[in-house]
Amino acid sequence: MVSSTRPSGVITWLTWTALGVLAVLVAVGEIGAAQSAEALAEFLPVLAPTQGPLVLVAMGFGGCIEVLLVVTGVLVGYIRADRIFHPSALRLVDVIVGAVVVATLLVVMALFFIPGPPQLFLLVEAGVLVGATIVLVLLVMRSLLRRAVAMHVELDEVV
Repeated sequence: MVSSTRPSGVITWLTWTALGVLAVLVAVGEIGAAQSAEALAEFLPVLAPTQGPLVLVAMGFGGCIEVLLVVTGVLVGYIRADRIFHPSALRLVDVIVGAVVVATLLVVMALFFIPGPPQLFLLVEAGVLVGATIVLVLLVMRSLLRRAVAMHVELDEVV
């Protein structure tokens, strides 16, 4: 008996639901960050001079996460429809890599606007390391997908 290599409809639906919930939470977080920035600057006056740039960085970072979630949802659909080995999937993975690169660069930019305690600076530095590591892993995974696409195209030509 041969089992299907595609995820079940329930797993696909649950994945899309989880991605959707995360996207809504990120959007709510972005709105909350923008609305509470002034109150936070009043609470921590050291943040007042950098309030604008930090809000812009936070909004950009949230936008990158939204792109990542949407494209991941599309790729889940590709897997479900047996289209993951099409060249268009490679372009979507490129979009994910680009979004993570931009998000990591935004975290690097945030380093220049953080006047707070050294622990916060170290936490943001750790975010840069995590982002860079994720980019490298995604690039390795992309190369594996590129090879699988090439093999799939070659196999289709043979068959």
